[in-house]
Amino acid sequence: MSILRLISDMRARLFAALAVFFMQPVEGYGPATTTDPESLSAVLRNGDVLLTEGNTRAAALIKRITRSTWSHVSMYVGPLEQGPDPRCIVEADIAAGVRSIRLSELQGMNVRVLRPIGLNDAVRDRLAQWVVGQIGGEYDHRHAWALARRFLRLAPKSGIAPAPNGIAHSATRFICSSLLANAFALVGYPILPIHTAVAAVSTADHRYVMPGDFERASVFEVVNPGQEKA
Repeated sequence: MSILRLISDMRARLFAALAVFFMQPVEGYGPATTTDPESLSAVLRNGDVLLTEGNTRAAALIKRITRSTWSHVSMYVGPLEQGPDPRCIVEADIAAGVRSIRLSELQGMNVRVLRPIGLNDAVRDRLAQWVVGQIGGEYDHRHAWALARRFLRLAPKSGIAPAPNGIAHSATRFICSSLLANAFALVGYPILPIHTAVAAVSTADHRYVMPGDFERASVFEVVNPGQEKA
């Protein structure tokens, strides 16, 4: 085995171990409100963005360094299979990579639904189809680490690889926010980073977007499903 292959394997094992650690739930956590999956299903349309608060160590870290309620972002793409609770949401998960999940997996979470303003059904379908096409892609741990270092104002060991016009047409690795930001950029709806920690680097590069930036973007409106106290 070559030295480079050995280093690559060691890095992969390290990232896998870190992913397991960060995906552990935070003890004693409980959201102020929870959204019922049945209420969500009544309002969701293709291309809708779902912000979730999250209850893991990774979620707690993201919320702390970005000073936002939201730690994760995903997209509703419509049913991908038959059945009463089909897979219908696509996300980039730190451990599993780009995958589809069911609405029932959001049970007990604080969720906010954002709908892109002014997009017709055809464009929303294009968004959903593109995101579905990324299922199976890997999570971009290097990207996530580079963002964390920048938010913590640590000197980055290496930057995030540039892409023409901020659009990574051939990207196969994503974090949750870059997956969706890339999709919206491809249909002419760029989501821009607002945080001062990254704005100085590039005010038009969606690779620096975090989940909270979707809530602040003017191209979305909030869709309120029925909520109940936790």
